[in-house]
Amino acid sequence: MEVKELNKGKEAYKQMSECCDQLVASGNWQRVGKSDIRLFLDMYVQALLLKLAMAGGTPDRSLLVYIATVPSRDILQIGKATPEQALNIGFKNRSFAEGTPLLLRCCQAMDDKDGTNSAQKFVDALSRLLYAAAEVDGDLDGKELQFITSYAGALRTFLLTRAAGRHAGTQEQIRVDVPGGTKQAESKQTEGAKKSEPEEKTADELVAELDSLIGLNGVKKEVHTLINLIKVRKMREEHDLKVMDMSFHMVFTGNPGTGKTTVARLVAKIYKQLGFLSQGQLIETDRSGLVAGYVGQTAGKVTEVVNSAIGGILFIDEAYALARKGMDNDFGHEAIDTLVKLMEDHRDDLVVIVAGYTDLMHDFLTSNPGLISRFNKYIDFPDYTDEELMGILEMNAKKQGYKVSEEAQQVIRDMLKSMTISDRMDFGNARGIRNTLEKLVQEQANRLAKTEEKITREMLQELTEADAKAALYGEQVSDDAQAEADDKAAKLGEQAGAQADTSSGEQTGDPAVPSGEQTDTPEATTPEEPDSCQ
Repeated sequence: MEVKELNKGKEAYKQMSECCDQLVASGNWQRVGKSDIRLFLDMYVQALLLKLAMAGGTPDRSLLVYIATVPSRDILQIGKATPEQALNIGFKNRSFAEGTPLLLRCCQAMDDKDGTNSAQKFVDALSRLLYAAAEVDGDLDGKELQFITSYAGALRTFLLTRAAGRHAGTQEQIRVDVPGGTKQAESKQTEGAKKSEPEEKTADELVAELDSLIGLNGVKKEVHTLINLIKVRKMREEHDLKVMDMSFHMVFTGNPGTGKTTVARLVAKIYKQLGFLSQGQLIETDRSGLVAGYVGQTAGKVTEVVNSAIGGILFIDEAYALARKGMDNDFGHEAIDTLVKLMEDHRDDLVVIVAGYTDLMHDFLTSNPGLISRFNKYIDFPDYTDEELMGILEMNAKKQGYKVSEEAQQVIRDMLKSMTISDRMDFGNARGIRNTLEKLVQEQANRLAKTEEKITREMLQELTEADAKAALYGEQVSDDAQAEADDKAAKLGEQAGAQADTSSGEQTGDPAVPSGEQTDTPEATTPEEPDSCQ
């Protein structure tokens, strides 16, 4: 084990602790004192380091010792765990390491209020903590590096966005203060928006769109049952028959990228067309949109979000993050309590859908006695199969005017088959395949930018094997694939030329063709010039 890296990690943790102490001293962390915030920090640090370990595969003993000893307390008892047990602990507690950490958001709020620089210090220390962990076994591999740069980069983007937002807010205030100007502009924008609004789809068209989604057969069946139930309830009302009092709030379980948000958006529109909801909008939020950083603010924040969703569907993604175990003083519980009351108050014109990992949603639903009784419909979204993911890839490519060659498709299939369970979790199902398509398009642009020949319409549409290998494995592999493709094209060109020469000989009196006899061979075998004018 690299003792030097262990000491680096402890030093980085110390700086993060100092940021937490500053939060408590300034009054910006309104909890039960320093012990509580340290508990939160230790849970977050260990959960994040375990997520790093999952990215690198099975962790060795040196990394587990690092995870157990760097924080002030071994909250998750990693020191006693085997590598397999540690990965399981990390999987169960991964919600602590997802999204923008609460501690960082509080640091940023303190910086905005007091003019301090704690958020930047927190992210810098966190980055050093992760790098030291990755190098504690003496080897920083590519997957660990990718995780660190991606995670730390996202946090730095958060800081930059907040800084840009403060600047934009100042500019907006200056613009708003111009008498009459803003209202007139808003009025013109509203009129223009009304003119350009597309016609709403009918219920049948929306149901057909749902049915056209790739995979999700069990999900479609459940949604059809709900639609039929609403239709029959409406018929009973028209015949002055009693309608059973029912809850239409739902729980969507499944991994990221399995279509939960897409289906929720369609359900909102279908419910509107059936007259069950008045507006049909879908309001998407998560923990960060419901939980505030100070005492007394969370209830108001939840109320504001719920009010914006009345007449439609409120979709709460990663809802389990509101009910974190061991965090009884966390404001997430206040958000849940407020949500339960508002769900009952607006049950006639509001549907709430909570979504998240299957094994973590139980903790959320049992966190409040009145919560689980509000939900009586559970729909599970299974992971997509490889063939379904390939179908999604082709469908999205076609929508954007691209065609993925068979060779490129095979490269992507091989990549999917080679994935471990951890790789699958990181890939993100349909979300991952959409990202793959974007990478293919980027690599196609890089390839075409280097070509010296005239670029045709077909070349602009095709995503090749070289593009796939460049997107998934790097430039050197793609260069080899491109050279192989060029060799194939050259050989095909030589064959076509030879056939053309043979055809020409036949036309000029080849003895193999009787005099005066017609043949269509030349017309059939002469290669056509690609049409570059379309």
